[in-house]
Amino acid sequence: MTGTDREITEITAIEKLLKTAQVCRIALMNGEYPYVIPMCFGYKLEGRHLELYFHTSPKGQKLDLIKKNNIAGFEIDHLSGIIKDENDCGVTALYECITGTGSIEIVNGIEKLTGLTSIISKYDEEKTEHKFSEQVLNSIVLLKLTADSFCCRTHEVAQEKIDLPKI
Repeated sequence: MTGTDREITEITAIEKLLKTAQVCRIALMNGEYPYVIPMCFGYKLEGRHLELYFHTSPKGQKLDLIKKNNIAGFEIDHLSGIIKDENDCGVTALYECITGTGSIEIVNGIEKLTGLTSIISKYDEEKTEHKFSEQVLNSIVLLKLTADSFCCRTHEVAQEKIDLPKI
């Protein structure tokens, strides 16, 4: 990996990024080309072992592609700003990101409940108890991506140079 000076290795910093990021993009193989999908996600991080969870409908292209080839890539980021940079192309992004690869599979039973709970807990921190009806559980598919490898990086500069993006 180039830019090892930008690598984030501290588990608490990686956990913070996973907690605050809103979207995970997964990449599946669709023949010769990647198929990239932005998704809400949950996660379990224990040391350097990372599992990502996603829910989806029981039919669709994602599941068809996973059945053909369960190798996946992923990217999670948090854009914190844009700065004007006189040197390079004129602007640069400030960010933290996690990228990696692994295998993705459909999970059921208690693991399905665990994954779904992690997704709901990530986006609704106030809700402490999660109950899912049998109808809900039967109407969704829960995917688990187990990272074989991942890298977490940051690109930061002095605060006074930041020009936040206009929304």
